[in-house]
Amino acid sequence: MGRNQEVLHIGGMHCASCAQRIENALRQIEGVEETVVNLATGEAVVQGRARREDLESAVSRLGYTIEKGYPKAFTSHRSRLILSVLLTIPVFLISMLMLMFPYSDYLQLLLATVVVLGAGSEFFLGAARQLKLLRANMDTLIAMGSGAAYTYSLLGILYGGKDLYFETACMIITLILLGRHLESKARAKTTEAVEKLMASTPQKARCLRDGKEVEVLVAELVQGERVRVRPGEKIPADGVVLEGRTTLNESLLTGESMPIRKGPGDEVQAGTINNEGSFIFETRRVGEDTVLAHIVRLVREAQSSKAPIENLANMVSGIFVPVVLLIAVLTASIWLFTGHPFAMALSASIAVLLIACPCALGLATPTAVTVGVGRAAELGILIRDAQSLEQACKIETLFFDKTGTITKGEPTITDFYNVSQLPDEEILSLIASCERPSEHPFARAILGYAAQRQIPLRDVEDFESITGEGIKVTCNGQRFTIGGERMLIENNIDASPLLNKAREIKKEAKAVVYAAMDGKAVSLLALQDIPRERAKQAVEEIRSLEIEPVMLTGDHEETAEAIARDVGIKRFMAQLNPEEKVAQLRYERGRGKRVGMVGDGINDAPALAAADVSFAIGTGTDIAMEASQITLVKGDIKKVAEAVALSRRTMSIIKQNLFWAFSYNIVAIPLAALSLLSPMIAAGFMAFSSILVVSNSLRLKRYYPVPLDAQRFK
Repeated sequence: MGRNQEVLHIGGMHCASCAQRIENALRQIEGVEETVVNLATGEAVVQGRARREDLESAVSRLGYTIEKGYPKAFTSHRSRLILSVLLTIPVFLISMLMLMFPYSDYLQLLLATVVVLGAGSEFFLGAARQLKLLRANMDTLIAMGSGAAYTYSLLGILYGGKDLYFETACMIITLILLGRHLESKARAKTTEAVEKLMASTPQKARCLRDGKEVEVLVAELVQGERVRVRPGEKIPADGVVLEGRTTLNESLLTGESMPIRKGPGDEVQAGTINNEGSFIFETRRVGEDTVLAHIVRLVREAQSSKAPIENLANMVSGIFVPVVLLIAVLTASIWLFTGHPFAMALSASIAVLLIACPCALGLATPTAVTVGVGRAAELGILIRDAQSLEQACKIETLFFDKTGTITKGEPTITDFYNVSQLPDEEILSLIASCERPSEHPFARAILGYAAQRQIPLRDVEDFESITGEGIKVTCNGQRFTIGGERMLIENNIDASPLLNKAREIKKEAKAVVYAAMDGKAVSLLALQDIPRERAKQAVEEIRSLEIEPVMLTGDHEETAEAIARDVGIKRFMAQLNPEEKVAQLRYERGRGKRVGMVGDGINDAPALAAADVSFAIGTGTDIAMEASQITLVKGDIKKVAEAVALSRRTMSIIKQNLFWAFSYNIVAIPLAALSLLSPMIAAGFMAFSSILVVSNSLRLKRYYPVPLDAQRFK
């Protein structure tokens, strides 16, 4: 049996101690190698070779449920809340307004019994399950608080006591249910990004089979199908356009709202939206193999991972409930020992039980990570795990590979020089026609340049390729020799008419291709791997984040200097092999710097692996970058700065959450112990403390990185 991954959706988790307990139990199962339980999403991600049945059984024994999809607790405590509110109102009015009428005490008892033991039954059942295991959680605190007020009032009726606290017991249950209902709705919003991704693939597709258009389920699609997509429809699989032209909305994958033109030969991805034209495409990747499915997996795994900053909160949450129980007992004992009434001691101890909130501690980090990773995916940034998200905010030096990262990785014609008697269009047509059979990148650049100028091509004969030098070919009855200066010299061709121009071009760190016709030099073309459109802006934004950009390349010094100058990079290293690039990263780390590396994820794998945080330039077809921690969809280098800015914003939110969670408990518990807070107020504060943490995290959903202003998030 191989190593696999199981995702469990768990119902009934209410606090960090619940998550910690489930995590510990799953780790004890044979075959489990790693497990992470996320309170914010209600998920447990288990790596290893354990059977799913064993995992589910372990969770069930702890008193939690296994749900299909995200836990039902995310959607509703509504019916219990409505019942509790309707019955609590009359109890509260009778008590607060001191409405004395026959059997008023018994009416309060009846209504309170339905509220506490009916609407609040989940707390008592949860506490009972934990008691069987000799453990305690948030349900234990709530059950003890509301149960103590209810029991004290019941004994008062039975034995003639005057002080009744039915309204306190009812208000505790009502406020806790209200808080959990609002918290559940807020927590459900944290998973909206991944749910939006999951819902982006249509249910059906129009396949062309045997000359007919047949509607089939997307799950039934196979590789090689011909599929028609009409205007306004979502694309059901990854593939290549065969017929028709259109524009697609790819914002789901790239975060960019501008429509992208597509025609025959262009790739399309599942989940993107067809804007205007009808077209036919051939499926290449279907189901779980599509780019969208891979993105969903990456996002879900990242949301379920833990950031290092969460360790402190987990450690505190593990001992939180027992400590609170001890404080509550000590509170009651001290008040009684100092001669105060039992009712006052009971009220103070109940307030301690209710004001304490490990939920806020448990939700502080995972809610922010869940929303932050989801927001990053919406912006076209795929973050592998929470640790990468946390580390990205600490980068001090960012290394860029040149070819394919800062530059497009494809040579482009920048200059065309003609010394023949033929018009430019004529000689370019002949040269491009000669290059058509070649597979060399320079040949593709020349053909692209000719196509851009709408130059027609001709047939050629006697094509001969000389490795590392150039080509010889006959076109239009004339013999052409095309290649470097050495190619012309070895064929006794006088290149002097082109040499002055060639020297000028080489000063700009460009490559030169010479062309000779029938033994005479006639033309040269200058090629350069030009920077990406937004490379200069990306470098400026990285520098605005107080991060030093550094370029690494295997190219010559002159070429490296020219590209670095164009994009605004001051420090660069040239003529490096992959091992030397790794050595540069290690040297920088040895100086105590946090180092990031941006590369294309192919040739730069060693350097990416050596960095504290690695960024891979991704495309629609190579989005699974194994060596990188953060993938930039569609190769937009500007998103490096956006990723760092979003990381800093997310960490800022986490620190705010943790500050609130710790300071709230540090201040609130002593106030309750000093009897400065009534149980009802304590229950209200506790219920809304978690809501505040989740709501603060949800601010990331509306966040759009503005890196030039991101220093303020440090």
